[in-house]
Amino acid sequence: MSDGSTLAAKVLLLEHDPRHYQALWDFAQSLGLVVLPRSAVEALSTLSQHKDLGGVMLAEDLPCESGDALGLAAAIHRQRPELPIFLRRTGSHPLTDDQSRIIAHPWTEMGTLGEAIERSLFSLRYPTELVNGIVELTSSAIRSMFPHATVTNEPAYVVHDRIIFGQVSTLIALESTWCRGYMMLQTEESALRQGMMQGFGYEGVGGDLSFRELNHLLGETTNLIWGAFKNRYIPPKAFANQQTQVPIVINHEHKYISFGSQDPQLCVRYQLADPRRPGLPPLIIVQRLIFNLLWSPEKFTEFSAPSETPVTTGELELF
Repeated sequence: MSDGSTLAAKVLLLEHDPRHYQALWDFAQSLGLVVLPRSAVEALSTLSQHKDLGGVMLAEDLPCESGDALGLAAAIHRQRPELPIFLRRTGSHPLTDDQSRIIAHPWTEMGTLGEAIERSLFSLRYPTELVNGIVELTSSAIRSMFPHATVTNEPAYVVHDRIIFGQVSTLIALESTWCRGYMMLQTEESALRQGMMQGFGYEGVGGDLSFRELNHLLGETTNLIWGAFKNRYIPPKAFANQQTQVPIVINHEHKYISFGSQDPQLCVRYQLADPRRPGLPPLIIVQRLIFNLLWSPEKFTEFSAPSETPVTTGELELF
């Protein structure tokens, strides 16, 4: 985690002991984790508010109004089974088989916790150059589609959550010699419509747009990003060797999508604000990149490395 390619991750912290709380807070900060400290009674409502978590840290002796911390862990697992739970053990009794399936990472020593976080939250390495490049080309594409909005982004982070943000989503395949997967854009339909009414887009494009027109707008933004990604990161005449596919599962009732992989996903949140109305809430566009079919960051590093100085051949190049 010292190579500069580790991203942040948001974790829900359910810890009541002041000594352990401070130790976990300091430990999480050293790893680049964004900590959301909550009480037991706030845990499930926090899951509803945050759709982009990396995991949950839970104390086994956490006071709960009904049941115990292991019962709370079971409730968290039922609501978001994709989130790894890191349980600080305080009891000596072994976990049951059902509890072991829910508690993926029990621990008593910080070293054990650190290893579990490395394996779970940071199992994929995202080169800094790639992350910065994706943010740059995505911001440029969004500014092209929304020329009158001020576009900023939060720092990139990794997520285990599979919950879709908003009502409008796009999905496009990404494929190169070093990656195969998908990119998603997600946003809220009402916020996108409001942004267009405020004049974020081109002159004359706005007003009471239908949902089909809003879908098309986000689709065109996705296509611009894909084209920029292709031009920068996909070598000509180069394709991935592995052509396996896995089913993509979408549950619209629960706003859930699965790409058949438990690996963390790369996530960036972009904010579009109106410079003329700074008090209005921004339009949020969430970008996710899922490299579920092929991920070879070492090959990306080779691809992105500067080539050797070209040898002069005497041939005339026309531009």
